Amino acid sequence: MSGIILIIGFYLLGETINTYLLPWAPGSIIGMILLFGLFLVYGEKLVNWVKGGAQLFIKYLPLFFVPVTVGIIQYDNLLSVFGVLFFSLMLVSSFLIILLVSYWMDRKVSDSSCG
Repeated sequence: MSGIILIIGFYLLGETINTYLLPWAPGSIIGMILLFGLFLVYGEKLVNWVKGGAQLFIKYLPLFFVPVTVGIIQYDNLLSVFGVLFFSLMLVSSFLIILLVSYWMDRKVSDSSCG
């Protein structure tokens, strides 16, 4: 429970900073950067503390996409030719990012392995 509270707390802190200081940057990204900075300072102890809450969020993440999908179906113009091209572009770019990250992680793991 403490991990969930910490994640939500940093989200709210990021939204507050967005409101008063950085209106051009998304608050959720600001909170994520602040939380990442805290991870860099405190290391493995904080990661283990937040890990359970993060895994719970990831477990139920598909539920957050259901309202978005239903909302998209309401707009016929998104399902037109432009929508098909747009979603095709998103699919191709996502696939390229997955390939790039998997290649990078494979290199990282092979460089750090012993022998």
